[in-house]
Amino acid sequence: MDPDFDDLLRAALRETRADISVDADELVRYTAERGAHLSTLAGQPGFQRALVAERNAIALKAGLDATLQAEAADARLVGVIQGILLGVARG
Repeated sequence: MDPDFDDLLRAALRETRADISVDADELVRYTAERGAHLSTLAGQPGFQRALVAERNAIALKAGLDATLQAEAADARLVGVIQGILLGVARG
């Protein structure tokens, strides 16, 4: 994953103080893996659904609430994750 995305995710974790169920290194690694997979689907029909599915999978692994009723910290972190995935997928 691009070092800027790595730094962005780590900064969001620090700023939100989100209570995640994995350590930061694991979350960064997993996000990078899922972003790489998502990049193979860029431009394909159903990409938006795949993006949301990957975002939710990362949130689930981290123990975050990705629903509309999520607490502010979780919602912000999930938004950052989605942005990173989109950035990685679009290269």
